[in-house]
Amino acid sequence: MTRLLERHSPGHDLRSANVPTQLVGPQAALVVQGPPAYGYMRVPCNILDDKVRLLEQDLRACAAAKGFCFVAFFYEFACGSQEAFNELVAELRRVHAHYVFVPTLRHLARNMLLQNMMLARLELDAAAEVFTLGEIS
Repeated sequence: MTRLLERHSPGHDLRSANVPTQLVGPQAALVVQGPPAYGYMRVPCNILDDKVRLLEQDLRACAAAKGFCFVAFFYEFACGSQEAFNELVAELRRVHAHYVFVPTLRHLARNMLLQNMMLARLELDAAAEVFTLGEIS
């Protein structure tokens, strides 16, 4: 199974990002440069920790491969809640970050209308671009 990164927002070019950010990793010699990026995931109570960890690793790897400096994940644990999403939007605005990685758009919402509303909010309130992991058979 190969993973493909898909972009979900018009009007932004990765090369036109703000001044590069640096993040020092757990190993003192590891420094990642690039525009800051955040992750967002819905984590239902019945999902295994290992699956969440794999999704985190996939999203971090894709962000790094695209030249981003991955900062943090925002997790939504309660069904129907948007508390973490609201915190994500506030953080994006606070640090002037414009990139969000999600496993699929269903992590925003299952309903397509709500997905579109959340994508629009990210774009309008934080000028954010959303990337998803798409699977290719």
